[in-house]
Amino acid sequence: MKRRHFLGTAAGLLPGASIATDGQMPLLRFGLIADAQYADADPEGERHYRATPEKLKRAVEIIRAAKPAFTLHLGDFIDRDFKSFDTVLPLINELRHPVHHLLGNHDYTVADGDKARVVATLGMPHDYYTFRSGNVRFVMLDTNSVSTYKQSATSPATTAAAAQLKSLEAAGHPGAKPWNGGVSETQLEWLDRELFAADVAKERVILCGHHPLLPAGEHQLWNHEAVLSVIDKHPSVVAWFNGHNHAGDFVERQGVPYVTFRSMLHHPENTAFSIIDVHADRIVITGHGREVTRTLMF
Repeated sequence: MKRRHFLGTAAGLLPGASIATDGQMPLLRFGLIADAQYADADPEGERHYRATPEKLKRAVEIIRAAKPAFTLHLGDFIDRDFKSFDTVLPLINELRHPVHHLLGNHDYTVADGDKARVVATLGMPHDYYTFRSGNVRFVMLDTNSVSTYKQSATSPATTAAAAQLKSLEAAGHPGAKPWNGGVSETQLEWLDRELFAADVAKERVILCGHHPLLPAGEHQLWNHEAVLSVIDKHPSVVAWFNGHNHAGDFVERQGVPYVTFRSMLHHPENTAFSIIDVHADRIVITGHGREVTRTLMF
C-alpha cells in the first residue's frame, strides 16, 4: 500500500514568511524545533552554543504567532550540563501552549546523578510515549534506550551497550558511533502495539525519534532495520521525523517520508525551525531559516 509520495522541496523561508497553503485551513498545525543544543560554552567550529537563546526567542515568537496546537522538540535541547535546562526551558515555555519533547544523546551529557531527572525536568510522561491531536497519533520514541550514555557509567546496561557498539563496529555498521543508540526490544513491542491500535482506529501516525533511521551514515540508529520492519507492517504511519544530523536530510521508503530536521545551532546568524500543517491530503512543512519547506502528499 503506497501511503504517500513526495512532491518537492523549496528553499527555506525567512523568519516571518507566510505559511504556503492553497487557502484551505489545516486540520492541525504544530511547531517543530530540533537540536537547540544550548550550552554556556565557547564556539566549537560552526557550533555557536551561546547564540541559541536568542534564536530560540525568535523562533518562539514566530511559532506562537502562527497559533499552533503544540510544538515538538526532537531532542538535544541542551549540549551539556544539567543547569543548561534552566536557561532554555523558560524560553520555550513562552510558547504558551504544550511542548512535547523527546530526548537526544546530548540531553544525557550530564552528571550520572542527574540522568534520572531529565525526563521529569522536560515534563515528559515517560522516555517514550504517545499523544493524539484530532485523528493524528504522535509516537515519540526513545532512540537512546540502548546506548553508552543514558545510564550511569557503571550500569550493566552501559556495559552491555558498549559490547553491542563494539560488535557493530566490527560488522562495519555506519552508525556504530558512541553518540548513537538503539531502541530496546521492549520499546519495539510497544511500538508494534501502538501502530496496530492506530491501524484499527484509522488514525494517521507521525513517528518521531532523535536519531535517523535513514539514510545510512554516521548518525544512523543502531537497530534501524528492526524499527523499519515494524513500520513496514502498519499503513497508519505517514511520516518519520527526527533530528540529530544537524545538516538535515530526506529519504522516502515504501511511500513513507523520513525527514531529518536541521539544527538551529550553527553559526550565530543561522536558525532552523518549522511550522507544520496537516491537511486531509498532505503535510506542509514550512521551514524557517535554513530549514527546508516541503509538501508531503498522502
